Amino acid sequence: MSDAGSSHHHTEETSARCAELLDALRIADAPAGVLEAVRTHLDAATSLLAAYARSGPHSQGERGRDPLAPFDPGALEPHELMPWSPIIGRRNPVSPRLAFRMDGQCLRGGGRIPVRFVGAPQTVHGGIVAAVLDEIMGLTNYLNGAGSFTGEMTVRFHRPTPIETELELLGETVSIEGRKVRSRAEIRVEGELCASAEALFIRPR
Repeated sequence: MSDAGSSHHHTEETSARCAELLDALRIADAPAGVLEAVRTHLDAATSLLAAYARSGPHSQGERGRDPLAPFDPGALEPHELMPWSPIIGRRNPVSPRLAFRMDGQCLRGGGRIPVRFVGAPQTVHGGIVAAVLDEIMGLTNYLNGAGSFTGEMTVRFHRPTPIETELELLGETVSIEGRKVRSRAEIRVEGELCASAEALFIRPR
């Protein structure tokens, strides 16, 4: 494994442990002494990483990759395409690490939304549901050669999306007319529709 590959692997592993920490903080009823010890370790880790911080530019893709350049869907897995994504990125500790695959012109995927994203009791926060739907459509467009920015999006909440439950995800690029790209996405649980979205995306000039 190259130095870059090794670094990427360790970043993913470290981010995964950070994600575990976030969930542990959410559900643990720990005494003050334990939390103080955790803060001490976090302070040390933050100080250690501070020396390697960079100011940018920042993007979802690899440093130096043009996110609007043509992309070969067979070259990378979707999560490798956007390693820092807050929805699918393996290097982002906030990400629930949803997984996708192309199925013809559609994008299909699955995964569980962890407890740190809970909204109403036992359900995923509506803003997170909307973010997941937006991610599905944007990624679908990009993998279909129509990378674009969200212009207008309508989200319908058919029923609460349950937290920590396996989801069935679907994205489809409906049409491409010049710079306008129309897409749709769904979130289901055991075949039952929880949320859906339709959106108009605009391709850059």
